[in-house]
Amino acid sequence: MTSNDSNSNGTILIIDDTPDNLRFLSELLTKAGYEVRKVINGELGIESALVEPPDLILLDIRMPGIDGYEVCDRLKHSDRTSSIPVIFLSASSEEFEKVMAFQAGGVDYIIKPFQVVEVLARIETHLRISRLQQQLQRQNSALENEIEQRNSAEAALKILNQGLEARIQERTLALQTENNQLLELQSELQKAIAQEQRRNKLQFRWIRNIAQKFRTPVAVATSAVELLKQENNHRSAESDRYLQIIENSTRTISRSLQDILLLANESQEPSFNPTSINLTQACQSFIDQWQLPSSPEYRLLFVSFGKSPDSVFIDEALLQQICTHLLVNAVCYSPNGGTILFELIYEPTKAIIRVRDEGIGIPLEDQPRIFDRFYRAKNADAIAQDSTGLGLAVVKRAVEQHGGTIAVSSEINRGSIFEVSFPIEAPAEVEQESS
Repeated sequence: MTSNDSNSNGTILIIDDTPDNLRFLSELLTKAGYEVRKVINGELGIESALVEPPDLILLDIRMPGIDGYEVCDRLKHSDRTSSIPVIFLSASSEEFEKVMAFQAGGVDYIIKPFQVVEVLARIETHLRISRLQQQLQRQNSALENEIEQRNSAEAALKILNQGLEARIQERTLALQTENNQLLELQSELQKAIAQEQRRNKLQFRWIRNIAQKFRTPVAVATSAVELLKQENNHRSAESDRYLQIIENSTRTISRSLQDILLLANESQEPSFNPTSINLTQACQSFIDQWQLPSSPEYRLLFVSFGKSPDSVFIDEALLQQICTHLLVNAVCYSPNGGTILFELIYEPTKAIIRVRDEGIGIPLEDQPRIFDRFYRAKNADAIAQDSTGLGLAVVKRAVEQHGGTIAVSSEINRGSIFEVSFPIEAPAEVEQESS
């Protein structure tokens, strides 16, 4: 029930036997940006609505042949037109006329002579309600599909666990099938994430619930893979390859789900447990444990400038999260390898962490939104197709919990610099809680 004209606000079908009314309403609605279709009696109106359903119908009550009540009743009994909102038009203000209109299935009742502001307001209101109902129906359908897929995945995983003692060939086939299902789940999840860019609170709640439901089948799949890896007897190289594919897929989905659950639950107070730590030692330890990909060639350098204070008030778990996402981002968008420089700089009132890479860079027009949830620069898709676009949003949130700031500077094909700044002194409210 949409207009063929992409610039139209919607398609409205007017059914009225009075030429003056048709002319007035048609001119009014056309000027307001609607696509208008007109018919002069009920039979033609029903035929027009069935052939090409409009977004809304304006229906006169008193017409030769079948009246507006019967037209509406027949439209409401057709699956093709039952959901179209119908607004009755009448010169009568009698209560019984209005009652009959609503009993026939109408959503509103406009009394002639028409008031321009009233007509436009009522039409816009019912179009908005109709579109919201259609959106809710689509979301409910998507949710039902996701639940059905989850149930299918759980059933497949149960069969997989029960069949661990079967032959290697049977295991390989089951694992290949299960991997395809997991990839389908990941694809659906990526689509849901893209839609969340235009989310509202209802969409956030839906995504969070779906992510929570996915955690169980993914965890079961991970456990199944571990069990199969322990079954070494007569396993072929092809089986090992499928096992590795599934393990990589479940790890990617798990990271995505963790980031989604962290950011989607906006209504809850985020966890924040800062303590006094030696920031230089913490960063050095993190860098020492960090493992870069072996191919292409990467070099990770750590340097520190300025006088290091005895301690800095930071949530160490969030610090690990910040450093991990910044380094993962640097590696991910440096497909040709190169040097990644991790700098720790102390100033009188703040500590600064800078991560520099020699990667593809970020287009200037994308930089203002690079920390938004689910946002990806236009040159990122070809490099990191499985990225959720959540990592930098996680970093920004963790930095802001410390009262800090984050910024980026970048040039195409010359790399990017991400700079995180923390206050060295603990915020007053945190000091009071500690005392």
